[in-house]
Amino acid sequence: MARPFEAFSGNNDEQAVHEFLRNEARIGNIESRAREYLDDRTYRNKICFDSGEYSDALELYAPVGSYIIQNIMDHQQDLDTIHLRRPAPDMLPIKILKIADEPDSYIIPSEILNIDAILPRSSQYRLEAITCEINQHNIVFMKHLSTNKWYYYQNDYTCEQFNNNLNDNLNQILHSRSSIEQKRLIESTHFLISMIFYNAVQYIYVRVDN
Repeated sequence: MARPFEAFSGNNDEQAVHEFLRNEARIGNIESRAREYLDDRTYRNKICFDSGEYSDALELYAPVGSYIIQNIMDHQQDLDTIHLRRPAPDMLPIKILKIADEPDSYIIPSEILNIDAILPRSSQYRLEAITCEINQHNIVFMKHLSTNKWYYYQNDYTCEQFNNNLNDNLNQILHSRSSIEQKRLIESTHFLISMIFYNAVQYIYVRVDN
């Protein structure tokens, strides 16, 4: 059986080998974190409220229509009584609960999240993963934060990377600050991308330390 290195030939062998190893290490790291995000124990008591109560996630309800998480935070919709206790959590899982089984009911994640409304003077958070339930299977979509490349993983399957078109489509939706534009992009994009938003169960943010 040929070794992986034997696939490379020509003057750029060394550079190709290094790139191959970097990519393999990156996928291995993504897959390891994806497994953690599919394990409920990862979120146990991650959120501590000002009342002293603990929760595995911050819960947001998705009414009929599309809403951006940052807008919900800024306007404190359904968040008037929610305040977090310091120190700020290193991970902020946000669970999406649907009020009605409507295809147009979903919450669009913000790539960068400011949580001053529930924890003043806190660090910002960056979206790293989206967990979905699709046909009774749990799938996690992971972003490599250094490269902005997206991967997807399901237990017992190999971690795969999005192609460039899918990657660009997903990032374009997340970068937009307009819910109208995001809704249009979601409805017109590849079904694999739109499926993420229609079937999202939880958005996972990690703290960005200054």
